[in-house]
This record gives sequence, structure tokens and C-alpha cells, in this order.
Amino acid sequence: MATKVKAKQAKSVTPKLNKAVDLDQLTTISSDEENENLEYESEDEDEKDKDKIIKDKKDSIQMNKNFTFQLENTFEFEDKDLMQSWDFETGEKKKEEKKDVDLDKIIKRKGGLVGLVGVEEQQEPKEESDDDDLAMDGFGMGVKKDDSEVEESESEAEEEEEKQEELVQDIEAAESDEDSEEAIKNFYADKEETADIQKQQHQTFNSLELARPILKGLAALGYVKPSAIQSAAIPVALLGKDVIAGAVTGSGKTAAFMIPILERLVYKPSNVPTTRVIIITPTRELAIQIADVGKKIAQFLPKVSFGLAVGGLNLRQQELQLQKKPDIVIATPGRLVDHLKNSMNFNVDSLDILVLDEADRMLEDGFQEELKEILDILPKKRQTMLFSATMNSKIKQLIALSLNKPVRLMINPPKQAANKLVQEFVRIRNRDTLKQALLYNLLTKLDAHQQFRIVVFIARKEQVHKLRIILGLLGLNVAELHGSLTQEQRLQAVTQFKNLDKSVLLCTDLASRGLDIPKIEVVINYDMPKSYEIYLHRIGRTARAGREGRSISFVGETTQDRNIVKEAIKSISETGTNNKSRGKALGRNVNWEEVEKVNNILEDKKDTIDEILEEEKQEKEILRAEMEIRKGENMLKHQKEILSRPKRTWFKSEKDKKNNDMLQALKDTKKDMNSKKRKVMEDKEDLGGKRSYKKTKTDRATDQEKSFKKQNGKKFKKGKFGNRKN
Repeated sequence: MATKVKAKQAKSVTPKLNKAVDLDQLTTISSDEENENLEYESEDEDEKDKDKIIKDKKDSIQMNKNFTFQLENTFEFEDKDLMQSWDFETGEKKKEEKKDVDLDKIIKRKGGLVGLVGVEEQQEPKEESDDDDLAMDGFGMGVKKDDSEVEESESEAEEEEEKQEELVQDIEAAESDEDSEEAIKNFYADKEETADIQKQQHQTFNSLELARPILKGLAALGYVKPSAIQSAAIPVALLGKDVIAGAVTGSGKTAAFMIPILERLVYKPSNVPTTRVIIITPTRELAIQIADVGKKIAQFLPKVSFGLAVGGLNLRQQELQLQKKPDIVIATPGRLVDHLKNSMNFNVDSLDILVLDEADRMLEDGFQEELKEILDILPKKRQTMLFSATMNSKIKQLIALSLNKPVRLMINPPKQAANKLVQEFVRIRNRDTLKQALLYNLLTKLDAHQQFRIVVFIARKEQVHKLRIILGLLGLNVAELHGSLTQEQRLQAVTQFKNLDKSVLLCTDLASRGLDIPKIEVVINYDMPKSYEIYLHRIGRTARAGREGRSISFVGETTQDRNIVKEAIKSISETGTNNKSRGKALGRNVNWEEVEKVNNILEDKKDTIDEILEEEKQEKEILRAEMEIRKGENMLKHQKEILSRPKRTWFKSEKDKKNNDMLQALKDTKKDMNSKKRKVMEDKEDLGGKRSYKKTKTDRATDQEKSFKKQNGKKFKKGKFGNRKN
């Protein structure tokens, strides 16, 4: 009887509910719990009671029509895109526009990402007795050069010296002038002014006499003892002096300038919102990381606000954020200039502090024009702090940044890797074609269950993308990070890697400096870097904060690769054999038969790889076409509004930058000429393209011919020059 009652109820209730809610979402009605509530013990039960129960259940399910979303003065959506994707009028989610191609879906359609291919579960092999520390020769890497090699290198050097002789002389002359002892003394602050402060050794943050909310934030993050750069920079920065600080990546530079900034903001006037601090970084990822660190330290300072101005993210949302005048703005140079020139209600008249993080990279990577534009707008009365992993910039360049007697704080970077880092080297020799298979073999042996964080450094971004496809087809779910990705894709890759959604990160040197990703167990150099310094930056991603780590490098036969291995082995030997905490340099054994088997599988999948690349290309073209269609539709619907918007007055596209680079290259070519050729070119330019040197016989004959034609007013056919016989 209970079954009949339930059927009757379902029949009577369902048509009414269809008008209010989607039946697919009514999980409560179909659940066992709800069915029990709707059952009756006898059929003689009062019909009014049954109707009352059904009505109560219906009222609990239906949405209150008088309910409204109070979006103002209550809370703010962190994910603006999520808010925009919801239609509050219909109560339904809008159809999301596809922005990027889902490469993983394409790989799955081709049979990838379904488990390890052709390999059983493998364990990391134990270190064998013959896998001892590498001697100074490093399996042939540290031996003295052959005479032939020496002669070859010497001849190449002589040729290069002859080619650049004049240019080198000019550069050396300029450097000797600008980096003289007198120039250094006049530029930097007197060491005696801050000598007493710098001598102080701070064992805890409490001794720095910071505000209680900041100490609380540091304690919540587990920070107890300041690092060397923090101990040196924070007291000087709190005095309001300009600072030039150099310290290796991972030494705590971000906290070194963020702590004194927050300390100053504790005592800021709270009645008038204004932007008091701007932090400029060369990369978007680093800017987002700095913002994250700053918010964590300032978690007990609710009145301090942060703003981001970086490329690749929504411009309008950033404008709205900057209009609120956040206390601290973290930005990349190009986007900051754009906002300073074009964003209404965003000004920096009250700016107190300017920070340039990774300053050497900004000076080297083509941001000089943007920095000049920014410095022209910013107030001259301010505190300026420069932080960098290396500070090799010339004084002339630093003067251009409007520094006022800066205090120089240089924490000597280590010339060796971390003590608990094991450096392993795999000699490739003539097996370059097996590198892809070798990488897969190593990844499966190191981490069969994908529970470790492994970073793989690759020279070219095209190779990064291809390797992602190859490893995906072999069953490994990896992330990629390089300059060709959109900002959303970059952030997604870093987030997935941090959360171990994808345990392997394939990247270019974009991630070698600045990014702080915790607990990276292994670093693999798929391609060796150009210098030992870059090598240290790469392997410095692991074995941080006293933890153990491992690096594996694929070493070729080039002189460059050999020199890096020699430097690595030499640095370990210099720490002393009795030092138990010193690192190790090992020659890694590889089962090349297994690698060959994997390579055979890859050979069979070459066509599949090409198909995936082609399919991805086609989908990108479709997305691009759809985007153009949407642009056209928006132009038709909102033409007046779009055309009425003022054009952005300062913006440099990639095309503009390339044109500038070409002009600079022409200038550099002109510098490389010897004095005689340069004078000829300059004289020719001054005379509007005419020759300024002595005419040859051919030149005189040509001039006579032109003069004769002009006098006769007709085509020259016969005569003195036309009948000439050779």
C-alpha cells in the first residue's frame, strides 16, 4: 500500500515542480531518506495530513521567489570570471567560451594518458659500489685538453679577437671610466653610515623590533630566523635609504623588501586610500608569487591592500582594482606603463617606495624603455630598492634609475650547489636521438607513482611542447611552462605542479630564476645550460632549506657541457673530503637496452605525434576564427561605445619591439666596422647617399653618361659611350 501512495504522490507533485526546478537536481526526492519520510503506516491516514506533508516537502525544495542576491557590501567574488559566467536572471550558467585548446583531450583520443606504456612498475635502483663519487676527470670531463683542441680553440679566439678588436677597445675604455674607484665612491653611500647596523647579527625576527601583526604573520608561516639578506637589508630599508642588494635565488629576497614595506604601512594614514608602494618584476609568475607572499605576511594587517598589474590578465578588471588605490601594486613594466598612461583615477603622486626585483634581468631583457617611462612619471622623492640574484649592471645604468646614494648589500652567491644535493651526470655521446626515450625511462624509475615534483629544463619551447605530447602518449601526465603559453595556461601549469596534479614540469629557463616552488625533489637538465651560473640557478630549485635533492644532467660532447661538469666536480672537491654534509657528483648508470625499447615504441608513434600537432593547430585556427567572429559581433552591437573609447597612448606591441631590435642590430653592425668603413658610411649619410671618396674610372664614365643624356633630352643610343668596344 505504501508503494501506491508513493506513486500517487509522485504523479501529483512532479508537474508542479517542473516549473520551478530541474528534476535532474532533485536528488532529495529520489533518495531513500526522503522516500522513508513519504511512506505512511496505514491507508486510513487522514488525506489532509498527507497533503500537508507533501506541501511542506514541496516548499522546502522550491526556491523563494522573493530571495535576491545581495552583491554589494557583503562579499566579493574572488573569481570574477565565475561571477560573469552566471546568468542571475534565468538562474542558469552561461555557456562558457572555449579559450584554449585542451591538448590532453586530443592525446586521450589518440590513446595516451591511460597508464605507462611498455613498462612495468619500476623502483629506483640502489646505488652500486661502482657508482662512487666522480673523480676530477668526471668520466673524461676533467682531463686536460688535447693539443689539437687547444690549437683549435686558440685559433677561434684569435679570429674573434681580430673581428671585435676595435669594439672591445671602446667597451673597455668606457668600463674603466665608469667603474673606477672614484665613480663607485661618488655613487654609493658611505659605508660608515650603516656600518653599525650591518654589523648586528639577528638570530630572530623579534630582534628587528617589528610590529606585532607582522611578527604574527611571520610566525604563522614558520619564519623564525632571518636569512643573511633579510638581516642585512631590513634594518637599512627601515631607515628609508635606497638599497642595492644582491643575493642568490632562494635566499629570501622577497621577504627582505616586503617586511620593511609592511612595517612602514602599519603606521600609514588610514583615512585616505592611496598607492604608496610599487614593486616591478620582469615576469608575471614572479609578480603573482610576490603578491602571494606579501598577503601571507600581512594576513594580520587587514587594512593593507594589494593590486596586480600584469600582462595576460583581464585589463578592465585590473583597472577597476587600481581605481580602488591599493597600498601595494605589483606589476610588470609594460602593463604598469599602460595603466599609468591610460587608467583613470590611478595615480602615483603619493608613492613612497619603489622596488625593482630581479633588476639585472629587467636591464638586460629589453625593459629599458619601459623603466625610463615609469621613472619619468613616478615622484622623484621616494625610496628605491633594487634586488637581484646577480648585480653586474654598470653604474651608468643604475644612475638612470634615479637612485640617491644607495647602500650596497652584496651577499656573496655560492659558487657551489647545496650541500645535500646529489648531482648525477649521464653521458650521451652519440645517443642524442635516444634523449626522449631516456627521459621517459628516468621519470618512470624515479617516480613510478608520480608523487615527487620533478622539473625538467629544456632549451627550446618547441621541444618542451613536443615532449609533453610524447610523454602523454606514453602514459605520463605532465605540465609545460614556457613563453608561448597564455598567462592563464602558465598559472594553471604552476598550480597543477604545486598541487601534484601533475608531478612533472617541463619548462625552459623561465622557471630557473624567481619562481619558488616548494619541495622539488629532482631537477633534470634535458639540455645543458650555456654557463655554470645558469646551471647553479637550475639545480638550485631543489635541495632548498636544508632538504635533500637530486639533479640529473644529460651531458653531450661539446666543450661547453664538459666545462660545466668540471666546474661542478671542482666545487665539490673544494669543500673538503672530511665534510660529511658536502654534496656528491655521480656518474649515473643507464640501462640502454630499456631505452632502446622505449625508443622503438616512439618510432611507431611518430605519425600519431604529427597527427596530434596538426589537430591542435586546426583547433587553434577554429578558436581564432570564432574569436574574430565574436569581435565582429561586438563591433556591430556596440560600435559607438567601442569607437568612443580613447586609444591607449602608450603601448608597444611585439612588432614594435622587433622593429626596435632590428634598428639596434643595424647600429651594432655599424659599431663593428673599422674606422675607415664607418667614416665612409657616415660621410655618405651626411651627403644624402652621395659618395664622398675619390671617384673611380667607372664612376666618372657613369656621371658623363648621365650628363650627356640630360643635355640632349632623349635616350642615349649612340655616341661616345654607346659604341665603346671592350
